[in-house]
This record gives sequence, structure tokens and C-alpha cells, in this order.
Amino acid sequence: MTFEYLRQSLFFFRQHLLTLAAIQLPFLALIGLLSFFLQGDLTSGEDVASGSFLLLGLLQLCLLPLYWGATIFYMQSVLDGKPLTVMSAISLGMTSWGRLLLTYILNGFAVLLGLIMLIIPGVYVGVRLAFADYVCVLEGKSATQSLKQSWSQTQPYFWMLVQGFVIIFLCLFLLQMLIQQLFGSTLPGTLLSLLVDFGGVMLTVFGFRVFSVMREEQ
Repeated sequence: MTFEYLRQSLFFFRQHLLTLAAIQLPFLALIGLLSFFLQGDLTSGEDVASGSFLLLGLLQLCLLPLYWGATIFYMQSVLDGKPLTVMSAISLGMTSWGRLLLTYILNGFAVLLGLIMLIIPGVYVGVRLAFADYVCVLEGKSATQSLKQSWSQTQPYFWMLVQGFVIIFLCLFLLQMLIQQLFGSTLPGTLLSLLVDFGGVMLTVFGFRVFSVMREEQ
């Protein structure tokens, strides 16, 4: 069933490409262009550059829950047969910003702890917590409740999630490597990398498809 759900996820991505792009690309473009200009300003001094990249990382962390929350709300609205507009999705994304931010932080710490132990435990933890974002946004659960619920609900779908995530990740990784080889750290390379970053929404779409299957079966 993994390939069938991947096919359905790709179909959803293509059908709603413009709306998904309108939700995510403005934020990704802001982060990507700031990163590009910071790379070109490394001559200003190591301390200044380090501080700038730290601020950029914090900005990315703060924006991530906003546009991913909006994406999740939009996907659910399509499933309900009442697609949201871009601005409505972003407005709803703001309502779950705090909970989703804390969910991302705790999720990241859990995965990091697993990676410190060895790579495989980190991957295992990351997959078992894959539903946490959807639970947090769509069910209004707290960060800790979302992580616990995801841990219990993903067990029957673990290998399906692993297979789908690995296939999508490898495709995006190979595409990113090709862009890096052809364009390097130039502006065209940065712009093309933005499209690869946007392609990462396929991970969320596939995860949401499996999450929806889980809810239907329950």
C-alpha cells in the first residue's frame, strides 16, 4: 500500500500545487534569500556571521510552525470538501503556532537524543512521532499529548511511513545534490534549492495521507 499512498500523495500535490506554493514559498523565499545574502557577507567577520546565522535559524524556527500549520489546515479542509483560501489557512496556522512550535522543539530533542545513541534509534523516534504535527494542529492537543498520541498511533504504520519517507527523502536529496553540483552557492542555485525545499511538502502530504487512513480505520 505504500506506493499507492505515495501515488495518491503525488496526485494531491499536483492538484493543489498552486495553493500549497502560495502558502509555503513566501516564507521559504524569505529564509532562502536571507541565507544567500548572509553567505555572501561572510567577510564581515566570523563573530558577526555566526550571530547572523543564529538569528536566521531562530527566524526559521519561528516561521516553520506558521506555514506548516497552515498547510495541515489546508489539507484537512480539502479532505472535508471545503478548501480554505491561502489567507484563511495562514490565519488558522497562527492559532496553533505556539503548540506546534513546542511540538517541533520537543520532537527535535527526542530525535537528537536518538541520533546521539545511534542513527537508527533517531530515525525510529522520528517516524514514531510523525503524527504529532497533525494531532497538535487538527485536534488541538498540547505538545506532550501530541507526541504521546503519535507514539501510540504510528506503531501499526511504522514500516509504511519509513518506506514512504525514505523514497521521498532520497528523491529530494539527489535533486539537491544535482543542483549543488551544477550551480553551487549562486543565486540561481539558491532559487532552485527553494523549489527542492518546497518539495519537502510531499513528506507532510504523505504523512497526512497515512494519518487519515489511521483515523478512518479507527
